[in-house]
Amino acid sequence: MNRLRILWHLILGRRTLWQYYTNVTWRTCEQCLSWHGRIATSPHRFPQPGDGCERKLLPFPVWELPTYREKARLMRARAMEELERRRLFQRAKQALENAPEEALELLERAAAVDVYIPELEELAGEHAAFLAQAPELSARLRGLFLRHWSGKFAKPRYERLPERMRLAREKWGEARIKELFP
Repeated sequence: MNRLRILWHLILGRRTLWQYYTNVTWRTCEQCLSWHGRIATSPHRFPQPGDGCERKLLPFPVWELPTYREKARLMRARAMEELERRRLFQRAKQALENAPEEALELLERAAAVDVYIPELEELAGEHAAFLAQAPELSARLRGLFLRHWSGKFAKPRYERLPERMRLAREKWGEARIKELFP
């Protein structure tokens, strides 16, 4: 099947295909996430982001299509995982004061995907009065976020960072989580 696709592109005179890449983070818009990993015959087939999201259009030779299709599958899965993480995090924020156990379960699932300090700052700010009256819940949130924050830096994408930079980021985040959830 892949050989036929490659042959088809070559018959049509295509030597290069393009893959849409965006940095998958808490602030990447849903439109860019929906395009993450997609392959097209021309860079003009992709939307021009007007939202400030960082994106790249990566050219690759047609004969590498099978490799890039596999990359696309993984990239799409990562984008979908991020969208699900956001959904879980929002549900947890809404449930925190009325159903703290449910919120903790949702936050556990969301944090297993990734943890972002700006989102934790927002959560702590929105529920500051409630968390001040529930120190045991604040302590459980602190433990949950600290565990997943440290685990975040063991992931392969952080191996590229210089060791001291990675450790400094990890320590800074730990200190910030402890401030937010005393």
